[in-house]
Amino acid sequence: MARPRLQARDAARRARNALYRQHILEAAEKVFADRGFESAKVQEVSALVGLSMGTIYAIFPSKADLLRAIVEERGSQILQLAREVAARKAPADDVLHALIETYVQFFVAHPDFLRMHLRAGTSWVLSPTPESDTRVQLWRDIHALQAGIFRRGVAARVFIDEDPAYLAKLFSAMDQVLLADWVESGMKADERQLVRRFQKLVERVFCREHEPQARSTKHETKTEARTVDERTMSTLARASSQRGRG
Repeated sequence: MARPRLQARDAARRARNALYRQHILEAAEKVFADRGFESAKVQEVSALVGLSMGTIYAIFPSKADLLRAIVEERGSQILQLAREVAARKAPADDVLHALIETYVQFFVAHPDFLRMHLRAGTSWVLSPTPESDTRVQLWRDIHALQAGIFRRGVAARVFIDEDPAYLAKLFSAMDQVLLADWVESGMKADERQLVRRFQKLVERVFCREHEPQARSTKHETKTEARTVDERTMSTLARASSQRGRG
C-alpha cells in the first residue's frame, strides 16, 4: 500500500509543479513586458503570482532561466503554427496571407510576450547571439519556413524575382514594425484590421502585379487611352462643325 500512496503523492506533486510553472511563466512574462528584463526582479514575479521566492527558485534557478523558458515555450508554439501553415498545398500568396493571420492572431492573443520581445530590442531579422542555441535554431527554423514560401512564390512568378531568404527577412521586419506600431498606438486596432493592413503591405511589396514596372505600364496605358479619347472627341467635334457649316 505504501508504494501506491507514494506514487500518488509524486503524481500530485508533479501536477502541482506543472501548474505552478505555468503561472510563474505567465507572471514573469507580464513583469518582463512591463519593466524590461534587466530592470525586472524575481520578487515582482513572486508578488504577482502569489508564490514564495523559494517555490519559484525551485523550478527556475535564475531570472535568465525564466526568460529562456518563456521564449522556448512561446517560440515552440508559434513555430508549430507556422509549420502547419507552410505545409498547406495552396498557392504561395495564399499561404503567406494565412501565415500573416497566424502571426497576428498569436501575438494579439499573447500581448505580454510581444511587449517583452519588443522591449528587449531584439531584431526579428538578425539571428540571435550564440548564447542561446535554442533561440538561434528557432529563428533559423522560422526563417527557413518563410523562405520556403517565398521560394515557391518566386518560382510560380507570383512574387518578385529576389532571393527568397532576403524576402523572408524583409517579411519579418514588416511584421515587427507593424506589431510595434500597434503596441505603441495602444493596441487599439483589432485583429482583422491588423491582418488586412499587413496583407496589403505584402501585396504591394512582394507581389509581381504591384511591381513598379507593372504600375508604370498601367499608368501609360491609361494615359494612352485618354489621349485616344481626346483625339476622337476632337475629330468628332470638327466633323460636327463642318456639317453645321455645310
